[in-house]
Amino acid sequence: MGAPQDWAPYSSVEDAARVYLRDPDLALDQIRSVVEPSAIRSFVMSRGFTEESWGEALWQEVLVTDGHRLIMWRADDDMSTSDGGADRRRILMASVRSILLSTITDQVLSTEYDVLEDGTRRLAEVKLRLYTQLVTRARQKSVTETDIYCESFRFVKSVDNGGLAQMQRLLQFGRVLSQSL
Repeated sequence: MGAPQDWAPYSSVEDAARVYLRDPDLALDQIRSVVEPSAIRSFVMSRGFTEESWGEALWQEVLVTDGHRLIMWRADDDMSTSDGGADRRRILMASVRSILLSTITDQVLSTEYDVLEDGTRRLAEVKLRLYTQLVTRARQKSVTETDIYCESFRFVKSVDNGGLAQMQRLLQFGRVLSQSL
């Protein structure tokens, strides 16, 4: 696959996935296994590369909401070993996760603007942070005090990471989630 096209101009997750993701059929099959495409109220996508000891690895992510759940599909290139580590092979780890919106306790939708010399503003970055009541770990500090860590999610689009259309779509996604909470 060559350089991906921008997904933001597409109104359907199917069309967007086909131009943006490396593995659109896998993503769409796994997303369809938990939500009907017609029920999707909003979506966003991200992808990027990480440098691993064995080479460059791609990660891909699709977030959709049906107004009741946050559904996250993620796939990561990875390396697996079998038979005691002698046989290394490249794998794709893919998962789909559903989180009830009722478990989200806080949502922060932030915008950052560049202020130009003439005083006008230009959208520079959008951040969506979601905090849940889903406990990921706890650490006992003393006999009477325990730190509890809840799962949170952060999604960012900027001028350099997705551009204006993807920032606007993340704003839309955050607003749809907020209306559904």
